[in-house]
Amino acid sequence: MHEKKDKKARLQLIRMIVSNQPISSQYALLEELDKAGFISTQTTLSRDLKLLRISKVRARSGESVYVLPNDGQHMPAPQAHEEINLAKWAVMFSGNLMVVHTPPGHASMVAYDIDRARESMFLGTVAGDDTVLVVLAEGAERAEVTRRIQKIIPSLHGKVKYKDSDDGK
Repeated sequence: MHEKKDKKARLQLIRMIVSNQPISSQYALLEELDKAGFISTQTTLSRDLKLLRISKVRARSGESVYVLPNDGQHMPAPQAHEEINLAKWAVMFSGNLMVVHTPPGHASMVAYDIDRARESMFLGTVAGDDTVLVVLAEGAERAEVTRRIQKIIPSLHGKVKYKDSDDGK
């Protein structure tokens, strides 16, 4: 029982630290935990970050920092011109799979938003750095998938170049 209580307190402390100061590495976060009396390992911290869905984004300062899901405090910095190039965004279909190409570093945030929407036609996602694989329900209509993905990820609206893997383009 004591271990569960410690874990809950540790997770709350991690949330508080990440939301109140820029933390750019697990080592820095481990130091902050240690200062507060929570000695932890990198492995445990890594699991905690995953459990809390804490990820890294580029802050306005240009430094990568940890943020809580949907934490507006450290909004991603404006990307370099080449990264926001509209050609970086694309959606392709193959059977019941949809591939969403994003600018570098955006895929995990896009996948998170798709999963969080809990749309029945999106069975799940796998994200890389700039690519999200979305498994679609059998028989999902591409037009409806497109409408829903643009509703979930507004930045895709009007910025997506649609390709169909079936037509060889």
